[in-house]
Amino acid sequence: MNFHRRIRSSLTFKALLLYSLIALVASFGVIILSAIIEQHDRNALSQVQGLTLAKASASALAPALLKGDVAVVELTRVRLSGQTGVIDIRVLDANGALLVPVTNTQTNPGTGAYPGFSRTIASGQTSAHTKNGVLHSAVPIYDEGRLRAVVTHAYNLTLNKTSLLSLINKNIWRGAILFGVVVPAGLLTFIRLLTPLGALNQAAAKAAAGDLSVRLDIKGNDELAVLSSNFNTMLDRLKANFDRTRWLAYGDNLTRLANKTAFNEQLQKLVRLERPPGALLLIDIDGFKRFNDAYGQEEGDRILTIIAGRLRAVVNAHAPTFAATSGKNRPLLARLSGDEFGLLVPGARSAPEIQNTAADILEAIAAPIDLSGHNTNLSARIGIALYPHDAGDAHTLLTSVNFAIDEAKKDGGGTWRFFEPSMSQKAIRRMTLQRELRRALQDKEFVVHYQPKIDVREGTISGCEALVRWQQPSGRLVGPGEFIEAAEESGLIREIGDFVLEESCLAAARWEKLGHDCGVAVNVSALQFASNDFTKTVFKALKQAGLPPSKLELELTESVAMTNPERMLEQIGPLRERGVRFAIDDFGTGHSSLAYLTRLPFDIFKIDQSFVQSMTEDKHARVIVQTVLAMAESLGYSTVAEGVETREHFAFLQLHCCDYVQGYYFAKPMPETNLVSMLESERENLTHTEPSSPEKDIQRLLA
Repeated sequence: MNFHRRIRSSLTFKALLLYSLIALVASFGVIILSAIIEQHDRNALSQVQGLTLAKASASALAPALLKGDVAVVELTRVRLSGQTGVIDIRVLDANGALLVPVTNTQTNPGTGAYPGFSRTIASGQTSAHTKNGVLHSAVPIYDEGRLRAVVTHAYNLTLNKTSLLSLINKNIWRGAILFGVVVPAGLLTFIRLLTPLGALNQAAAKAAAGDLSVRLDIKGNDELAVLSSNFNTMLDRLKANFDRTRWLAYGDNLTRLANKTAFNEQLQKLVRLERPPGALLLIDIDGFKRFNDAYGQEEGDRILTIIAGRLRAVVNAHAPTFAATSGKNRPLLARLSGDEFGLLVPGARSAPEIQNTAADILEAIAAPIDLSGHNTNLSARIGIALYPHDAGDAHTLLTSVNFAIDEAKKDGGGTWRFFEPSMSQKAIRRMTLQRELRRALQDKEFVVHYQPKIDVREGTISGCEALVRWQQPSGRLVGPGEFIEAAEESGLIREIGDFVLEESCLAAARWEKLGHDCGVAVNVSALQFASNDFTKTVFKALKQAGLPPSKLELELTESVAMTNPERMLEQIGPLRERGVRFAIDDFGTGHSSLAYLTRLPFDIFKIDQSFVQSMTEDKHARVIVQTVLAMAESLGYSTVAEGVETREHFAFLQLHCCDYVQGYYFAKPMPETNLVSMLESERENLTHTEPSSPEKDIQRLLA
């Protein structure tokens, strides 16, 4: 009891100090605010008085002014000027000339000398403004709708002005009353509120210990009963807020699934060697961003909600299968990011068990979804890792499942992959390769080789394709097939591509100075082409090399060209206008609309070597090549067949009017010096031999 009394006395004393401070601050606030309001009211009253006097003066002057009795006007003006607060009254005609007081000269001081005159003339109404404590008014006088004169009036606003300090002193009584009322009333109220201190303290202690079920049971209609009811309501809402906060921390509002935080915490608890075994599945929706961009975020959210519902149904259907070995731990389904879901399955002991779950998940996701009246089908890829078989801790398990889903991505959509140790080894090799590529760029280890393109009709070298090679310090020459994928993943492909472009332009410029009419074709990567400064980079390379744009040909793959056709037109338009030629590389291997592709501004179709090399064995490949050649001829495109390796390949292409060919049958990619020697040899043979057929020229070239 003494403890509660000490608390009560201490709180009462603190409350007295607190109420006194609050009341004192509030009193000062009331005093100053009252003084400011009163001063503002006085100023407003003075302005109203001044404007009223101005209008009254104009009304008094109007009769004599309209009669033209200047003397009466002047007498009236002088009389009105003697009123309290009036500084000056002037009467001007509609042109700004002073009527009264009448001056000794005819000089017009200008309308600017009479504040408000111009605004009154412009608006036809009374104007007023304040300057340096003086209210300047201008009142128009009309005669039968025509402006006859303007009366300017100056009134002293400071006449009745009272200082703020005196007004504060005047309103001190208001603050004293407020202070005298607030402090005692507040203190009495506080003392009465302290009465139920014991019961409230005990209930609060239990609530602080985590027992949100505690309740105060005080009957009656007084403040104590209200306090008891409010305390109980507070605990109810506190519990509801606690539950809501827990959901916000661990739930996904869109799909109503667990979120990444809840998933990671559960993963940490379950993935331990002493826990039952299980599986982790990472589910990624294929191409979801494309649907989200096409149909909008609202439809995208609806897709995710539908997929979450389907996943929940699959998990609930398979949960009994794992219940026997999972104990009390049920499968946990969570949304980890935009279109990525995670599934933690305690009790999964073998691959066949989890394969059935994965297959049902893919089937559920693949079911049609109605989007804006159209049925749409989605697919997904799943990475799977087992614990403790693949990892004994959460971090390693997540790393393993990410390796697995990366491999599933390479296999295309609608598939799953289990983690295998070789995946991590492959990832390490890939990272090592990327690190070596960065060093190779710094040490300038990349070189450019050139493969000649043969004019089928003339039998001569018409140009060449630039191909990058990696000249390692050991002397080994590495082809692009071994490092291009790593360069694309790391973003280094842009720097490598820019190097090949610059070096190829310089080389072609050197050939032109030697008198060789040999252009160069350069491959453009998707990352290069997506750059905002791609066009500037090409123009810069041409300018630095001094190479005519007509000698440069840029090759884009079909997939790059069709990713964003509108942007592609913006990128290549200025270059084509200057003479740069464009080719569709690997034509026929993409998945774009042929009708749309043929309307794009390209000059050359390059037939992919996979079709060329299969022509002799595969009749379908022959039909494709024939079709492309016939289509290109009818549309006015040039054609280049790459991968020509046999006499049969060349004969077929020659028979069906292919324009240019390249491949090992004629020449492998070679250093610049070898290409120049080949060009010199060709020019020498052409100048010392009689005219021959293209067939003989080809034979001479091969010799």
